[in-house]
Amino acid sequence: MLALCVVAGHSPGSKILGLTLFSGLTAVQCFYIISGFLITMVLNERSDYANLRNFYLSRYLRLWPAYVVVASLTLLLTRPHWLSQLSQVVHWRDVVFLAFSNLTLFFQDWTLFLRFDEGHLVPTAAFGTWPGSQVNHFLLVPQCWSLGVELTFYLIAPFACRRLFGVVALLAFGVASRLIVAALHPPALDPWVYRFAPSEMMLFAAGGLAYFGGRSIYPSRPRLAKLFGSVSVVFFIVVVLGNDVMEPWSTKLFGGFSQALLMVQWPFLLLTALLVAPLFYGSRSHPLDNFLGELSYPMYICHLLVLSLTLSWLPVGLQSGNLLYVVATIAAAIVLYAAVIKPADTFRHRLGARAPAARHPTAPRLQEATAVVHD
Repeated sequence: MLALCVVAGHSPGSKILGLTLFSGLTAVQCFYIISGFLITMVLNERSDYANLRNFYLSRYLRLWPAYVVVASLTLLLTRPHWLSQLSQVVHWRDVVFLAFSNLTLFFQDWTLFLRFDEGHLVPTAAFGTWPGSQVNHFLLVPQCWSLGVELTFYLIAPFACRRLFGVVALLAFGVASRLIVAALHPPALDPWVYRFAPSEMMLFAAGGLAYFGGRSIYPSRPRLAKLFGSVSVVFFIVVVLGNDVMEPWSTKLFGGFSQALLMVQWPFLLLTALLVAPLFYGSRSHPLDNFLGELSYPMYICHLLVLSLTLSWLPVGLQSGNLLYVVATIAAAIVLYAAVIKPADTFRHRLGARAPAARHPTAPRLQEATAVVHD
């Protein structure tokens, strides 16, 4: 559902069949919280991840194979003149930087803090206010700036997320970053509201805290986890799909803006942090939940390419309501998962890339089980 919010947010009119779903901006930040929860879990409960090489390689292989396929298809189908256009606005050294970023995923979030100036890349506090092309327009998969933020968290996580103290320290660092940025009064909220990696560490850490709190409650109380998890699912369905119906009530409850932290819809993010543990422990062995969860990343990674193709290839009459765009995105995500992500996961599992299964209430450590729940 969070991935669907992003898909809908980028559609013409930001609607699906006339419905406005929940904020895609907030959905991305919810992904940060979920990622913080799961990464903290596997770092604490998978002995394979005691090896830094295993952890880094596994996380990179979770993201890069599907990304490089979508980036290659984008270059081939929609942006064949990408390199020649880029070479016209920057010198070769900056072309190398952007080409490297597009190839590897690294530093893509940096493009939102840079602008073109006489053939060079220079820092800016408001990337969207300068005339001419924006640097992030030269990302083959533009939404992948968020993966740059994610990779920053992966770099830090093995050193911060194995202990409660480390997660609290990461939370404090993220809060301090947000307070400092807000106090400096940036000239534009975007990119500072949700794209600045140091500030977003607060949300990853919130997910980590949710893990440390949840593991002491829900594994030994499966019925409680399923009850709270079910309530959480209903809550997310109502909020995401009933956004239009619930206005202005939903805005009053979840639409708060914290000026001190430059944070949009912070009540919803707080609820996500509180609900992520029962959601996970209550549904981790459910096959449908696992399958739908696997589709979230390929949906996110391919939807702008699908949108570009549908706008170019479909007759205008078939574009109405954006239904075919959404259906095509889900279909492309299934193909991407089956053809690229699942084979890559076969190798990743050798590196420890599997969330541990449920433990017996008396067991001192989580035990291996046959049920596969991907991280």
